[in-house]
This record gives sequence, C-alpha cells and structure tokens, in this order.
Amino acid sequence: MESESERIRSFVAIDVAPPVLKALQELREQLLRVKADVRWVRPEGLHATLKFLGYVEAPHLEKVQATLAAAVRTQAALQVHAYGLGAFPSLRRPRVLWVGLQGEGLVGLARCVDAALEPLGFEREPRGFTPHITLGRVNSLRGWPRLEEELKAHLADDFGDSAVDSVTIYRSTLRPEGAAYTPLWTIPLSRHKERSTA
Repeated sequence: MESESERIRSFVAIDVAPPVLKALQELREQLLRVKADVRWVRPEGLHATLKFLGYVEAPHLEKVQATLAAAVRTQAALQVHAYGLGAFPSLRRPRVLWVGLQGEGLVGLARCVDAALEPLGFEREPRGFTPHITLGRVNSLRGWPRLEEELKAHLADDFGDSAVDSVTIYRSTLRPEGAAYTPLWTIPLSRHKERSTA
C-alpha cells in the first residue's frame, strides 16, 4: 500500500463483463465522431460507481477495505443488464451522459456499501442511487444538438448482461488527459475468497 501520509482519491465500483464493455466502447467511438464538447470517459473508466470516497489516507483506506470485505460477504452475486442512454439531469440540460444499469440487488448492494462505511466517517449518499455507467461529461453545449440527435437513436440500446460477483476499490489519479484508474482491492460478494490487485 502507499505511505501513511498519502491521501488517495478513491471510490468503490463494480465492473461489467468484457462483451458489455466492448459494446460501450463501440458506442463511445461512434459518439466521439460527432465532435461535441464532451469529456469522454476512457475505456478503462467504464464502470459503475457505488460510492465515491474522496481523498482518503492510506491507513484509513485499509480500514475501508476490511470493513467492506466483512459487509459484502453476505451479499449474493448478481446479474446486471446494461440498457439505454440518458443524461443527468436531463437531455435538455445535460451534464453527465450515461448508460443505465438494471439488476435485482444492485441498489441493495450500494446501500450496503453506504451503510458499512458510515461508521468510518463517510456520509451517506443524500440522493437515491441511480445505477449507471458514465460515458462522458458535457463541458458546454457546443455541438450538442447534433450529439443529442445521435443519442436519441440509442435511447433503447441493449448492451448485454454481466455477472457481478465482486466490488472493487479503485484509486483515481487526476491527469490533464483525464483520470487514470487503478484497482487496489477486489472484494468478492458471497463466500468467495478475497483477492488483492495492489
């Protein structure tokens, strides 16, 4: 792990299956060609965040890992379905472009993570959890009308299913070309043995 004084920008997420990731990358490449003023998420960043932790000192992050390992041990593995496109807060006032996720137990998993980390000083999420994968962040409305038309052609696209049997604590390193993500720990759901990726 890192030196004790280092503060690590981190979050908890789930990953999708390679075929789903490939479909999302193909869509991303298609939307990129419109050349709207959007900061697109790089392929390695296409995951679903369950909880953003912010900057956390290394020893405290190890406590997060241990707490999550205990908390999610009883959470059953689940199937998630990637379906449809949208924007937060809306297509008329877009800030974040996303692909939706559906799956029984997904909201419950996010709530489990949220509740487990509250005693460690992480505030509960004030808004309800909306499962999604972020595709891009809109910088300005330059080129937006053309992109909106392109998005509307994909509102009901089906990107496939993923088996989710773990959560991952990621490190996020901010760089001029976009954030870089490094998996620190992968924590299994159910009763599978935990594996470290650090």
